[in-house]
Amino acid sequence: MSRTRPSPGAPASANFALAEPDLAFAAAVVLALVLFRLCVAGLVDVVPDEAYYWLWSRSLSTGYYDHPPMIAWWIRAGTALLGATSIGIRVVPVFSGLVVSAAVYGICRDLRLDRRIAAMAALWTNATFLIAGAMLLATPDAPSVMFWSLAVWGLARLRRTAVGAWWLGIGAVAGLGCVAKYSNLFLGLGIVLWVFADPKARGWLRSPWPYLGGVIALAVFLPVIIWNAQHDWVSFAKQFGRITDGHLTLRYLGEFVGGQFALLNPLVAIFAGLAVFRLRRTDVLGGISPAGFLMVLSAPLALYMLVHAFHDRVQGNWPAPIYPALAILAAMAAGNPTNGGRLRGLARWVLPVGLGLQVVGLGYVAVAGPAGLPFRTPLDQVAGWDGLTRTLDDMREDSSGGWIATVDYGLTGELALHAEDPDHVQEVIDRDRYSFERPNPALARQPALLVLRGRDPETSRFAGCFQSVEPLGWVARTAGSRVAERYKVYRPAGPAEDILSKGCTLR
Repeated sequence: MSRTRPSPGAPASANFALAEPDLAFAAAVVLALVLFRLCVAGLVDVVPDEAYYWLWSRSLSTGYYDHPPMIAWWIRAGTALLGATSIGIRVVPVFSGLVVSAAVYGICRDLRLDRRIAAMAALWTNATFLIAGAMLLATPDAPSVMFWSLAVWGLARLRRTAVGAWWLGIGAVAGLGCVAKYSNLFLGLGIVLWVFADPKARGWLRSPWPYLGGVIALAVFLPVIIWNAQHDWVSFAKQFGRITDGHLTLRYLGEFVGGQFALLNPLVAIFAGLAVFRLRRTDVLGGISPAGFLMVLSAPLALYMLVHAFHDRVQGNWPAPIYPALAILAAMAAGNPTNGGRLRGLARWVLPVGLGLQVVGLGYVAVAGPAGLPFRTPLDQVAGWDGLTRTLDDMREDSSGGWIATVDYGLTGELALHAEDPDHVQEVIDRDRYSFERPNPALARQPALLVLRGRDPETSRFAGCFQSVEPLGWVARTAGSRVAERYKVYRPAGPAEDILSKGCTLR
């Protein structure tokens, strides 16, 4: 599809070169990015969180201790096709990037934005660093972002067509978003806010369609609620308990703002901020502005994150579902024909910076790996797991051990993923995390190895878990010639009888 060209009398600002891609160009770039991410996914080992979610996928459930179950279902689908490999674990999240990009383009077109703006928004979504990570790693963020984006696309279509049946599809994908991550519940608040704030949407309050959509969303989410009810509301308590964490402080506010500025891509963040700055009161309350529509839907989650930052640390990935909307707002601001030359010039750098850094950074990691870096980085968490697992297996066999005990879910997941028999790796603390497992009680009566990170508790605190703990030595997980992390290995004896069902408490 060719680009819309400015008329001879149009101002020069209507043409901003690389910042005005057409659909064909955007589709080609997005497809190339997906293929590139697939290559990276296959070459880079999984991070500990992904290995932990892989454990979930071995025993499918409608709920888990940490999150709803969608990512486990996605991993199960991918590994059924490609095996328990890094690419098998990540393949569905990677391809979800295509869906998110299509949804962003569709949102823009249903909001009657220019095709250039729609194509730019799809590309700029992929140029945000957080979305790039979310569409590569097998974490709950990938399905969370995808279903949120699809729901907003449905709402944009509803806004344009006023066809009530769209509420049914919106309810379905919004419910699936909540099955992916609890933060998607904030979209429901955004929808309610939009219906009340937009005079053109208030008529839906007298229609049965939005209520039917709400019933569908609840029905989709109901299995997660039932699972929580059957497990003492453990998952709800863990996630929603954060609302009351901490006390009023400015300590985390700067970290939150600065972190989001970087993760969004500083250039995208500048244009998104410009879109907010240009918003008029009538754009929100008058029901006339696509920008106001996107901001109202995103407001509850954004406001919660801001309030949380005044009490406790906000993890950088938490606002991920609203990043596509922010990319659309940024593209709208960049495409404004009244922009001066500096803004038009800045817009040209968004893709080279966002996509260029991704390709160079991820490409280097995929080819050289963490071992190619002479210093410690967060990438060390993916290095050396095969070698560490083999070393521990040899030690276990030499000491006639039957299983490996851990106290960390990430270590548990990585050792299980790389072990010949994943069932022989069991965490002995926080067994609530493993309600999906039914380990053989006889395993606890076999000799074991206790593996602790160098920073883990001293063995004197394990008196409630084992009658005795004998040190065997240290082992290292390496990144090339560097030591990524050291582990203390012990031979425990006399485990508590219910250590694999109820776990034990450190003293």
